[in-house]
Formats: sequence, structure tokens, C-alpha cells
Amino acid sequence: MTISRTTVDKLGIKMYDSASAVVAELIANSYDADANHVKIKIPLNKWLDLDASQRDENQSSLDGWTNTESAENNAAQPFEIIITDDGHGMTPDEVNSFFLKIGLDPRRDEQRGPFSKQKHRPRMGRKGIGKLAPFGICKTIEIRTVGGEQTPEGYLTAHIILNFDDINQEIDSPYNPEIGEDDQTYSSQKGTIIKLRDFNHRRTPDCDTFNRQIARRFRLAGMDFDITVEDTISHSTFTVGELPIDLLPGVRIELGNRPVIMADGTILPVSGYVAFAKDAYKNPEIAGIRIYARKKIVASTRDFNLNAGFTGEFKIRTYLVGIINADWLDDEDDLIRSDRQDILWASERGETLQQWGQEVLKELGNLSKAPVRQKNWQEFLARSNLEERARASYPDPKLFETAMTIGKIIGQLCDKDDLEDQVYVDKIGNLVLSVAPHKMIVDKLQEIGDLEIDRPLEVVADLFNDVKLAERASLGEIASDRIDAIQSLQTKMRNSPTEDEREFQKILENAPWLIDPRWTILSSNKGFEIFREQLESWYEKTYGEKILTTAMSEDKTKRPDFVMLDIGGKIEIIEIKKPGHKFENFEYDRLKTYIDRFEEFLILNPTIKKIFPSAHSILVCDEINLKNTHKDSYNLYYGQGKIEHKRWEEILFNAKKSHEDFLQCPR
Repeated sequence: MTISRTTVDKLGIKMYDSASAVVAELIANSYDADANHVKIKIPLNKWLDLDASQRDENQSSLDGWTNTESAENNAAQPFEIIITDDGHGMTPDEVNSFFLKIGLDPRRDEQRGPFSKQKHRPRMGRKGIGKLAPFGICKTIEIRTVGGEQTPEGYLTAHIILNFDDINQEIDSPYNPEIGEDDQTYSSQKGTIIKLRDFNHRRTPDCDTFNRQIARRFRLAGMDFDITVEDTISHSTFTVGELPIDLLPGVRIELGNRPVIMADGTILPVSGYVAFAKDAYKNPEIAGIRIYARKKIVASTRDFNLNAGFTGEFKIRTYLVGIINADWLDDEDDLIRSDRQDILWASERGETLQQWGQEVLKELGNLSKAPVRQKNWQEFLARSNLEERARASYPDPKLFETAMTIGKIIGQLCDKDDLEDQVYVDKIGNLVLSVAPHKMIVDKLQEIGDLEIDRPLEVVADLFNDVKLAERASLGEIASDRIDAIQSLQTKMRNSPTEDEREFQKILENAPWLIDPRWTILSSNKGFEIFREQLESWYEKTYGEKILTTAMSEDKTKRPDFVMLDIGGKIEIIEIKKPGHKFENFEYDRLKTYIDRFEEFLILNPTIKKIFPSAHSILVCDEINLKNTHKDSYNLYYGQGKIEHKRWEEILFNAKKSHEDFLQCPR
């Protein structure tokens, strides 16, 4: 068997395609070389392949350089990544025997073994291919390493330069690297310097992201080993530490006393924890459980391939974090994938670990229910200002307590993303305040039913008093909402030249009683939304056009063709134009088309027609400016009762008149 040197391409570019992954492999080599300190010099937040003449043109606008900064950068040399350590280094003979032999397992090598030479650290490296990782992002690797026994002249230096294009050829003959100028010279200190140059089209992350990416790959706590990073662009430095994660109190399981037990009784120790993060994932580095062997990450998982449908599933997949230390994954049996990004789950130990993890996560899901709900309630309480609003709305202590009880029930069930939507939170708060009086009455009835009482009429009299109180409170909420709607309409009418027409559509859709003051929620037809969906679907299928009949759509970019409301048991096509607008011929053509096709839909669907018997339109605009046949057609439809015209001032006047008692009361 012969192996082509193009295999290097598969072991470099195809497995390591990011700067952090490459640097992590070189850091692991430094750890195995008994280094105490590793320093990384790297240009962060840059495209590495741009040479000095290209950077001003391609990156100045992206990175916000000033002209002076651009000029200075143009004078700079091409980018480099430099990794320096103070480990034991290598002599030229050791470079030939160990470093330049690809795929040699150092743990099985008699001269090296499973532990490092001086500090007896469990070796991270095993497969003998991590040295090729830099070829995933660059074409030139320069290694200057100083090691061996001390001589009167110092320590012997090996200096070589590897070139990807020279290596990556369809031949199987040995490759001889270029010899550097310091080779076979002597140095006073041991250690290794690796320089990467001639980059592929790769962009380095920003400082914070790079820090998290490196921290994620190693368990640095308790190690006599530190990693310092210098950004060669900003010249800022930082030391890589443990990946910081804020945990939700009360949702954590320690794993030190929960070993993985094989079918034959073999006990495989683990340590670490699984927990919930305080907030949903803000970056991928902290997501899920990180699994380490010999202080280096070997896999991460969001759910151990747990099937859907378990308690706390959504929160597990959104907030789960943790660390598992399991050195046996990288012990006698090699269960680590070649790129060290996952383990071999299909193996016997992998399957057992997966089953073990699933049981732990189910337990964590159950454990999380109460703390997560409490956290959601506290956040809802703060964002909704519910306590203050409830006290203002309900001076009676009974109603206040009822409102807070309902708020807690609903607030606990809110999702974190929903709680960040203030409009949503306000709507839930309004719902709580509206429902509170009715719940108090139901609770009172339940109390009467459960008690054996001698004087029931006194209890019933108390109930009637509570009913009056609840009715007044409900009317107060309704009055407040209606006053807000009237004032909002009045304000937007004053600012009509600058207002979007969709805003007027929203107001009328949210408050149909502005069109007809007799409208109540009880008079609305419960099948209306089904009707809307069927009409829109039929329209698209029949005429090949999509229509939108609501201003409450999630698509904020599309304006409704018209607003459809259920008023007094009738479906109304509400054609809305901004205050001051003149309704022209072309607009009437469109409205007439909608009315005719609406009527066609009802004729084709007699069952629906029984519920909603006719097509009717209300045109809301201040002036009708139709001419010739369009004016005649409008007059005909108006006479047949198919079109009704309302002016904005008329709508506002009628709304104020119908609610003048509310408007005169102090808020």
C-alpha cells in the first residue's frame, strides 16, 4: 500500500476550517510539550488572505478605519498568526522522528508514552494529525523549536518551513521541508515558535468570540498552564479562562456521584454538571453540554439525541448547559472522531453514555419546572408593571389579590422570547386585569358550593355585592381601553399627513365599535377567522392573487388590501383612506372588484352565506372624487346598500358621543 501526499489536504483543509480550531490544535501540542505559558499573536476580525495592497480597498469600510489607519495598514506586512510556548521543544532529530511522521500515536510510542515528558500530564494528542491542522487555513507553516539536553553552547534549534503546495502532490515519495536559517544553531531557552502565513480565504472572529471559542475547547481550571492572546490589530491582550455562564439558581445536577455503568458492570467515572443557563443562548459557544477528555473538548450535545415529548423539552433545548469530564472516552479505546468535534456514539460506550445522558436530562427537565416558572413570573411582573396597575384599577383588596393570582398563573407560562416583546407583555397584562373580576365571582360561587352554611341568603347577598364590584371594575377596564382608542384616533387624525395608512387600519380593526358603537365582543361571530382564511385561500386559488384582509399580520412590510371586520353579525369590507384623502376612480375599481368577488364567494358557498348573508362595504374617507361611469356605478351600489360612506370626523364624533360619560370621568 502507498499513500498519496494529497492525504494532507483531507487532514488539514477538510477537517480544520477556522482559525480557532487550528490554534486549539497547536495549543494542545504546547500542553503536551509541558509548556506553562502559550502566547498567541493573531489579527482578529480580519480577512486573512488580503495582502497589504488590498486591505484598504476591501476592509476599510468594513472595519471603520480612518484614512490614516488605512495608510498605516497598507504599509504593513501580510498577516501572520504566531504561537509561542515555553515547553521542552524538539531537536532536529526529534522533529524528523516525531513531528514529520504523520499519524504516529505518541501514546503508543516507546520514547514518549501516554504522559508528557516532564510534568507527566495525560497527553491530549493521540492521532498524530493535529500538526496538519494549520493547512486548513494557510499554505505555509514555519516551525522554530529548541530542545534537547543543554550543552555549553545552549540548546539545539530545529528550524523548518512546510509548504502546502509542495506537499500536496499526487506522489508518495517523502517530502523534505525547507530548512530555516536558524536550523542547527543554539539558543539559551527551550520552547517552540510556530508561524502561519499565506492564508486561504478565512476570516478571524472578533476578540470576544475568539476568547469564547478557545475557552470552550479546554478545561483550564486547576491547570498549571495559561494562554495569552494578543490582537495584532488593536494590540489588546487577554488571558483565556473558563467560559463564563450565568446559571439559573436551583436547576443544576452534579455528576460526580453518577458514573456511567456498562452492561457488564464496568463503572466509568464522570464529573462535572448539567444545568440551565439564566438566559437563552446568546452565542453558540455556551450552548449545550460540553464533553471533555484529558482537559480537551471531544464533543458537545444539546440533548443526547433524546426523542421529543419529554417534560421541559423546550427549555432543555433552549437553556441547557453543562460540562462532562470523561477521560475514558480517550483512553485505551479511541472513541473520538478524527477532527475531535464529536465522539463515536454508535460504539458500546457511546450508546451507554447517550442513554445515561438522556436519563439525566429527563431529571433536569422535571427539576427545572418550578425555578423556571418563578423566574418567568418575576420577569413578567417587572415588565408588565402589573402590581402597580392592579392597585390603581382595583382598590378593593379582594380584586387586587385575584388579579395578582391570575397574573402569576399566566406569567409563569410565558416564554422568555415573549417576555422581551413589550407589546405582548402589555396585552397579557390587560387580559389579566380584564379577567380578574370574573374569576373573583367564580371563586365566590365555588366557595358557596363547598360550604355547609346555615344562612345562605347572607352569603348570596355578599356575592351580589361582589358582582357589582366586579361589574364596575370590568366596565372601568372597558372604558379605559375605549378612551385610549378614541384619543389615539384623534391624535393620528391631527397628524394624518405623516401617518401610515396601516395605522388607521389597525385602530379600526382593534376597535370595531368605532365603526358601529353597538359592537360588543359578544356580538362577534366565532367563525369569523375561519371565514377569513377560507376567503383568502379561495381568492388566491381562483384569481391567482394573494389578498391580505387584516392589518394585524406579522408581515409588517405588506399593507392590507382591505380590512375585514365582523360587525353586528355581518362581514364588512372596510376600505380605509387617510384623513383628507380624495377617493378616485382607480380606487373605486379595486373596491368594486373586492365586493363583487366577495359576493361570488358567498354564492358558491351557501352554508357560509347563511351565516354571513351579504357582501357589504364601508368606505372610510373624507371626500369622494369619482367621475362619469364610476360615479354612476358608486351611486347604484350605494342605493342597493352595498356601500356605505363614513367620514373620519363623523366616526370620531359618534365614538365620543357614545362614550361621553367615560370621557368626562377622571382617569
